Amino acid sequence: MILKYQLPQIYSNLLPREILEFAPQETKATCETCAMARPRNKEKIHYREDLKCCTFHPFIPNFMVGALFNESSSTKAHEIFRGKIERREYALPIGMVAPVKYQVEFNNREEHEFGQREDWLCPYYNKENQNCNVWRNRGVVCTTFFCKSSYGKTGEDFWEKLNNYLWYVELALLEEALVMLDFSPRQVMTLLDYHNRQDGTAAEKKSWSMPEKKAIELWNGYYDDQEGFYKKSFEIVQNLDKKAFHEMLGETGQSLEEDLFEILTELPAALNANK
Repeated sequence: MILKYQLPQIYSNLLPREILEFAPQETKATCETCAMARPRNKEKIHYREDLKCCTFHPFIPNFMVGALFNESSSTKAHEIFRGKIERREYALPIGMVAPVKYQVEFNNREEHEFGQREDWLCPYYNKENQNCNVWRNRGVVCTTFFCKSSYGKTGEDFWEKLNNYLWYVELALLEEALVMLDFSPRQVMTLLDYHNRQDGTAAEKKSWSMPEKKAIELWNGYYDDQEGFYKKSFEIVQNLDKKAFHEMLGETGQSLEEDLFEILTELPAALNANK
């Protein structure tokens, strides 16, 4: 299957054709059958079969939250998002963020804990079906994580470069939505400080929720209509054309694109070498 149908749908009208039309042949690691639940003798690290690599709370950017709210079929995601909003569980203008308490603990984990800790299980994970409730609008980490690659080291490098590129793209798009909805650069930086925290205040590390006063301040007038805000963010990104998107990425984004194009040419030979 080509990447166009594996990546979040919002990217299908924005990303370069070379990326969208690449069809990765990853057979060693699949979401349906967890390779790390069947470790080989030399592998010390393995995952629980019922948890897989989903012991992680991903970041979902504002425009993808809006995309999910616009999908009538994503009822379970709607329920989860609305619960996070109601509990002030770090539903922020940048998107759905893992609580600081979770981030600090996860970012200071021991190597053997990943794939084993049920209390770290992704809030979007469907335990009954053992799949994802936000799959078509999942975050960058979940989109690009492969514990094993059919392309060997070259494949691992490719997914890492795609991760770096998509994270830059995701950041540029969510910031564009914030600017268009009247957030200042300082407000944007304050919000981004809630992403991927290594440490937190004593209060943050004790509670899964954010104080109401702080949440109101961060929402910049949108606190009472957060769902509507996410939908507006999606509309802003959805209406971008490729030219505006390319200009938005600037030199850094274009450099990341070139790195991807370069490694794409190496993948066919890497696949043959690792058969």
